[in-house]
Amino acid sequence: MKITLDIQESKLAFFLELIKNFSFVKVVKTSEEGMSAAHKSIIDERLAALDANPDNMQDWDEFQTELEKMQ
Repeated sequence: MKITLDIQESKLAFFLELIKNFSFVKVVKTSEEGMSAAHKSIIDERLAALDANPDNMQDWDEFQTELEKMQ
């Protein structure tokens, strides 16, 4: 069985020390949500653009309506 935990970064070292004492626990480090650093960077840039100019974004339903009109 695999379990994914979301641990506060400030508590991570403490948590890892605790679970290392259990022989049946295996710690496997993975990237955040399976996302590459490049993809995370792109998402971070887009979120920053959204924060800087929230009026530049379009509601999905409005976009879909406009897209359907083009077809």
